[in-house]
Amino acid sequence: MSNTKILMIDDDHGYVMLVQAYLGEERQFSPVLECCNTLKRGLEVLQKSSDIDLVLLDLGLPGCQGMEAFRCVHEAFPDMPLIVLSGNADERLAFLAMKLGAQDFLVKGRFDGKLLGRSIRYAIERQEQRLELESKRQALEGLSLQLVQANQNLEQLAVTDCLTRIYNRRRFDEMFLAEWNRLAREGRPLGLIMQDVDYFKAYNDTYGHPAGDLCLQKVAQAISKATKRPADLVARYGGEEFIVALPNTDLEGATAVAEAIRAELRELKLPHRSSAASPYLTMSFGVSSQVPSENIPPSQLIEAADQALYLAKEHGRDRIQAYQTDCSNEQLRSRKRLQWVGRLRQALEKDRFKLYAQPIQSLQSNSPNHQFEILLRLCDAPGVICTPGIFLPIAEQYEFLGRIDRWVVEHLFSALVQHQTQGPRPDERFYINLSSATCKNQSFATFIQERLKHYHLAPQKFCFELSETVAFTHLEMTSELTQSLKSINCKVALDDFGSGTTSFAHLTKIPVDYVKIDGLFVRDIGKDPVARAIVEAIHNISKLMNLDTIAEYVETQNVVEILSNMGVDFAQGYYFDHEQPLSQSLERSLLRSPSLG
Repeated sequence: MSNTKILMIDDDHGYVMLVQAYLGEERQFSPVLECCNTLKRGLEVLQKSSDIDLVLLDLGLPGCQGMEAFRCVHEAFPDMPLIVLSGNADERLAFLAMKLGAQDFLVKGRFDGKLLGRSIRYAIERQEQRLELESKRQALEGLSLQLVQANQNLEQLAVTDCLTRIYNRRRFDEMFLAEWNRLAREGRPLGLIMQDVDYFKAYNDTYGHPAGDLCLQKVAQAISKATKRPADLVARYGGEEFIVALPNTDLEGATAVAEAIRAELRELKLPHRSSAASPYLTMSFGVSSQVPSENIPPSQLIEAADQALYLAKEHGRDRIQAYQTDCSNEQLRSRKRLQWVGRLRQALEKDRFKLYAQPIQSLQSNSPNHQFEILLRLCDAPGVICTPGIFLPIAEQYEFLGRIDRWVVEHLFSALVQHQTQGPRPDERFYINLSSATCKNQSFATFIQERLKHYHLAPQKFCFELSETVAFTHLEMTSELTQSLKSINCKVALDDFGSGTTSFAHLTKIPVDYVKIDGLFVRDIGKDPVARAIVEAIHNISKLMNLDTIAEYVETQNVVEILSNMGVDFAQGYYFDHEQPLSQSLERSLLRSPSLG
């Protein structure tokens, strides 16, 4: 309130001098009084001056009747604090002035310097509070707009493959089902092309992973260029595999599009000296088409294209194979799928799964790392290590996931007991992924409690991860399970956070300790301001809820520095270390130290 500037609009020179004398006695703030003897001049001063803090207004100005002067000033400058000075002691007039927005109503001859000073100070304080609230309101509106924009960007990113910038599998599944249902109503065909880059592992081994990423981007561009209709759907199906859905397209038309894609790829002339099919990069294609029907599962069309792709590879690659039989044929049951069922059953019965671990690094302290995410691999053939992305879809379809989760817990606990040493280590933690099947099984928490007691392990050493998609799809059951796990002192993390379109809305509904930020956004924060804003928003909101944040897919020093500056608590990714067999991870880092119990 220092150096408060006051404008007094009053034609009574004697009263102006009196007010000036009153203000001269004021010691709590240093008022500066400027005077005008007409309403017109007062309005001109207010128009030109931006440093007026308050107006003292006489209602008895020449040419103005009653509240006319007040209305003129207040309507022209509605945010300006205004104190009425009037020779009229009518309480009804005072009430009307206050109702219309006056800060105070002082009757001339009935107030002294102290009362005037208090009235001015009160008016200025209220104005400062109003301005502060307005500033906060504007800031909240700005944040709200940012969150709306971030959510829109999040929705777009959630359906886009971060590497190739075409649709991802999630978006494909949604749109494919919608097209299937639409064409079923119309009785028109839906064509499908599944395509796979030939000898892509050899390409990566020969030219390096950055070159492999660039290769996939160019392949995606070639596919998009050859599929010219707006309704055609191009997506990355997984790894080096792409898929194209072609509405209103029969088998002949879909084969023609596959030929066009193949021609575009040939134009690129990407060298591939490690390919057994050609000196240049090639692809194998599987084509199918079907008029959708409620009697045919949509997956049958995909399996038909997949079988055709398998035959194209069997016959030497770099070719197009069409599935000629009607997709409703019962013989289409995938031979590979049935083989996988047997492999998974054998893996559980004969312990052919293997546990791996990837470190989770603290970004806000220099303490040694003793936190790991537990990963699962299938090792049922010499030299072959299968990641979950290959077998989990079949495991889910044939209800193996619940058994696999318990296998992981049992074998992790057993391994930790075998490797434990002497003494406590409070910073050890193991993050264990849980499936949708386990989320729906409320006996799992009881199982964990029993196994912890059996192995004499401390529950706070274990954090159970649930993906955002699974958690929010089964919200009520997930909430019950997480509460049960936390009741026995285990920790809970929400994995892949940000991948859904309602992430923030649901975050309060599940009791978790950690939020793992989806690597889809983390890996691009060094070059994509939108991804960076989303990561920062997720972190800030998590902190408001007293949750720790873990960033996934951290691969560069630049990303580490950005995350550290944001205040993100932990990170994991290839920058720190690749996944290693659990026994090696324990020997290298964990078990030069104290016990888990």
